[in-house]
Amino acid sequence: MTKGVIFCAIAWVALAACSKHNVTISGSIKHAGKEQVYLEQINVGYNVTVDSAQTDKDGKFTFKTYVELPTFFNVKVGESGPVTFIASADEDIQISGTLEGLEQNYWVDGSENSLWIKLLNFQLNNTLTAMDSLQETFKAIPEDHAAKRAEVAHAWDSVVNKQINFSKEFILKHAVSPASYYALYQKFNDNSFILDPIEDLHSYKIVASSLKAMYPESQYTKAILQHLDQISNSIQNERIRRIIDNADSNLPAISLPNASGDTIALSDLRGKYIILDFNVLGAKESEGYTQELKKVYNKFRNRGVEIYQVCLDNNQLLWSRLVKQYGITWQCVRDPQGLQSRVAQTWNVQTVPANYIINPKFEIVGKNLTGARLEERLNDLMKQR
Repeated sequence: MTKGVIFCAIAWVALAACSKHNVTISGSIKHAGKEQVYLEQINVGYNVTVDSAQTDKDGKFTFKTYVELPTFFNVKVGESGPVTFIASADEDIQISGTLEGLEQNYWVDGSENSLWIKLLNFQLNNTLTAMDSLQETFKAIPEDHAAKRAEVAHAWDSVVNKQINFSKEFILKHAVSPASYYALYQKFNDNSFILDPIEDLHSYKIVASSLKAMYPESQYTKAILQHLDQISNSIQNERIRRIIDNADSNLPAISLPNASGDTIALSDLRGKYIILDFNVLGAKESEGYTQELKKVYNKFRNRGVEIYQVCLDNNQLLWSRLVKQYGITWQCVRDPQGLQSRVAQTWNVQTVPANYIINPKFEIVGKNLTGARLEERLNDLMKQR
């Protein structure tokens, strides 16, 4: 399985160094005779090919380059995936391995930091493989085997949490290594960092503080410090937005991610009639409840009614699967705190399902209505417009 580490996308042009140091990168790759090899420098926001060569008949190659501070590089041999490593001043780095699956089947000598990169990639590859396997197993289980599905979903959560804890512990143990920067920006997929910039802010601060002390002039240090500023501004803007929302009405603000990872705010629907629904999609009774809600939604959606559903499911995999399975097309978000949700507590939700009807003025005009009673109330409100 191939994977990539995407560094935070902040463009930075490094100043020309006054005193750079020679680095030698040599390789011996089995079954790679007469293959094209590229040395690629990984900068913040962009990569650049700095040299290329061809292996000899034994799969050997050598590059020489210059660095002032620890710098990330890729070596690409033929059609194989890249080998990522860190080159520091005056190092003599040797890469060995087999061409097929080189990004996993390699070893590196002469650079301890690069061994940490290999460890990080090895761990993440195992995690992604396990996640893919569990997801395929989950899909293959019949929908009426709820207990078995829940068991697989729980295993999926365990794998995810194990990876998150591994990344956090790695950063604590290796904070002074540039590899901690690499760990910080690894991803489960294109849309999901292993360590969330908000929830795992402490890890970001550890890396920023360590790199600032060790390598204050590094482009990676400057990038993460800038990223921290952006995170702080984002947090502050969110707080201000919530204050404004609460100032406009007495209704508590809600802002949570949907199944695609996009954060959706309840206030985004201001100006419409809103059914604010609290539910657990994984509950036994939820399918019937959802189908009834869907009938109401289909009847009133073209009359200015929207649904904002807050799901309190503990398991993200099971929840996202059910969103698709039930064909939910309204705004459906999930609180990672599950049944311990502070949002639900703020809205005084005692049991689920529970709902509120909110008018365009952002006022509550109905509570805990279902089926025919919900339709009657909505019809009354439509007549009052």
